[in-house]
Amino acid sequence: MASSGVSVVATDDVLLQDKRMDDAQGFHTVSLDEHLPSCPARKKKQPRRVLHCSDGIYEEFSTDEEDEVDEPTVDPKTLTWGPYLWFYTTFMAGRGLAACDFLGEKLAWFFGITSPKYQYAIDEYERMKRQDKEEQEEAEREAEAERTRANQQEAEKVNDMEGGATATQAEQVEC
Repeated sequence: MASSGVSVVATDDVLLQDKRMDDAQGFHTVSLDEHLPSCPARKKKQPRRVLHCSDGIYEEFSTDEEDEVDEPTVDPKTLTWGPYLWFYTTFMAGRGLAACDFLGEKLAWFFGITSPKYQYAIDEYERMKRQDKEEQEEAEREAEAERTRANQQEAEKVNDMEGGATATQAEQVEC
């Protein structure tokens, strides 16, 4: 088609317009169903959850596996006594387990048993490391100050040798 000067444009309403250079009629409309292989129409997936954040909007889509697993909900009013008791027993056991899990986390946090067993050793190591770093920085500052003092003394000696007098020496001579 491209070699014969055909321009193909697909639109949203599933129509194809093409213009043939040798065709005197100009533009004409052709249905895509005749020219394109049939493909099943895809429905747009709806997001399972939409999160609005400061960064923007995040859409969470469910997977195909999650879509296929649809457990029927049970209406306890329609059950006989045996399944009715079993339904509420499992329901209450699940709720009880969730409550115990929640309370267990809160009690562990309250009593402080969520921290690592040897946290004190980790803290001591980090403190010693920080102290060594501070001592090293202090030694570097002292060495720099000593070099600066030595440079100033050398500059004064060179200045004295060249016959230049400092301000304190000139004041001593006048007195």
